[in-house]
Amino acid sequence: MPSPRSALPFALLLTATAAHAAPETELADLLKVLPGHYAGMAPKAFKPDGTMERLVHSFTPITAPQFGQTVFYYQISKEGRIQQAKIFVFDTSPARPANTMRAFILDTATLTKPLSDDPARIKALDPASLMTFPSTCDFTWTRTETGFEGKSGPDCAYPSRAFNQTITPSMTYRIHPDRFEMSETLTGEDGRAIVSTGGLLTASRQ
Repeated sequence: MPSPRSALPFALLLTATAAHAAPETELADLLKVLPGHYAGMAPKAFKPDGTMERLVHSFTPITAPQFGQTVFYYQISKEGRIQQAKIFVFDTSPARPANTMRAFILDTATLTKPLSDDPARIKALDPASLMTFPSTCDFTWTRTETGFEGKSGPDCAYPSRAFNQTITPSMTYRIHPDRFEMSETLTGEDGRAIVSTGGLLTASRQ
């Protein structure tokens, strides 16, 4: 029987192995629940006083090795018209301490159909040509009691051509087997919210 002293390095090895395995296991579980279409009400243009309208959020896995190993196409649509489109890329490096996700922005004016329905266009996309954000803005995903929560980094800030100033965003995604929840606030240099969902929005899985 090994002595307590000789067993200690083995115990530390098991602990280290479990710690490194956790992101892999959690990512595998997240990828099982994330794909799908979710519909719910939201204020127009994400303004708290905006008229409420029905939006559909879609998360679709795509094959785009130029971005990474695990890539999703995300879009928000209204009555079949694409309102917002992004590519989400998960970090899959074995040594990562947590599961993070980077966003790339697509120009919706050039999308006549969901990107996920156009493999040729996906293949032609160049990540360097798309707007993205500093690494401090990457989402970090953690497991919750009923699903997963992704939050933008607390130090996220980026220069915005659309608003002609530096924007500080705060974004949260929550995914559950039956629903998707999100909140988003973009704060300008004067400390006021330029865009805000006005709290957590809920969309039901379709």
